[in-house]
Amino acid sequence: MTTQNTTIEWTDRTWNPVTGCTKVSPGCDGCYAENIAHRFAGTKAFPNGFDVTLHEDRVNAPYRWKKPARVFVNSMSDLFHQDVPDLVITHVFDVMEANPQHTFQVLTKRHARMRSFVQQREAQRREYAAKFDDCPTEAMRNSPAAKAARARAVTPPANIWLGVSVENQKWADIRIPALLETPAAVRFLSCEPLLGPIDLKQAVRTMGSERGHGLTMSFVHAGDCCQKFHGIDWVIVGGESGRGARAMHPAWARALRDQCASADVPFFFKQWGEWGPAPFIVRVCDPEVGWQGTDEELAAAKADSEAQGATHVHTGNCWEQDGERRYEVFEMGHKPWSLERVGLPDGMEAIRRWGKKRAGRELDGQVHDAFPA
Repeated sequence: MTTQNTTIEWTDRTWNPVTGCTKVSPGCDGCYAENIAHRFAGTKAFPNGFDVTLHEDRVNAPYRWKKPARVFVNSMSDLFHQDVPDLVITHVFDVMEANPQHTFQVLTKRHARMRSFVQQREAQRREYAAKFDDCPTEAMRNSPAAKAARARAVTPPANIWLGVSVENQKWADIRIPALLETPAAVRFLSCEPLLGPIDLKQAVRTMGSERGHGLTMSFVHAGDCCQKFHGIDWVIVGGESGRGARAMHPAWARALRDQCASADVPFFFKQWGEWGPAPFIVRVCDPEVGWQGTDEELAAAKADSEAQGATHVHTGNCWEQDGERRYEVFEMGHKPWSLERVGLPDGMEAIRRWGKKRAGRELDGQVHDAFPA
């Protein structure tokens, strides 16, 4: 919860110099961090519950880590929350840059503040590098410090990955363009909890005159140097877990997988969450022959089919509520062994509340755990 190893599949450890947050969009409704903070409110980890709290004793923790790791920054907060001072964010970025042996994964729903902060930080780097051109001697203009400053001005830190959470098309259209305007070595999306279908092509804006592998590529020029940045470098997808979890339509996850495949973008399927696919029909016997066993065996076979089969159907149908789309999930009216002659309409998918562990993280029988190069 504070600074530790983690079970989050796409990272190695978490680092929480800040804890606490507030809700900004539907993806926040079932916030796991809020539930943990309320549970341990008043302890050293969460002295103020889920109120935004700076933990000064944790800010310099990466200097003490010897083993290189992928580090999820502020898994229990949002670094770009309005109550986090700019000076704190600057300190966190300075620590990340000073520890290039680690890869820091910064994820936010405050896309506008991240864009503004990082753009300003990069502009300051360029201004600093330009000052060496005015140095009075050639030795100063070509000093190691000058070369390092110019290199840093052209390329954002390779070990800092910046991402935004996008739970549906509305927030993809808002947050992805802001991410594409944010200088970063790696830009990524966390589509978790995935609450609706997302068309990345609709959300991605053209940032330059050159188009790359299905998604946008942009080019940043510095003199005769041209540094290429991919539009989207990584996509994480996952369903919601915990009490009251909303079901993810399997077609939404498949669509993002296929979009990433066609665009040559690494795809990471984190989890189904609380809900996952289930067989619509589970036969207990050959319908041409009929049941040949005892009544007790038939009852056991039916019970087994119910344990394997669907309990609900995700329709994919939606309605508008509070400016957001909500999707319908219907409870099954029949048991899976009694659906032999019942068809499932197009666009609907049989699902079951398995629980996070049983639902697993296989998508159509395959684990997807790709990372950016």
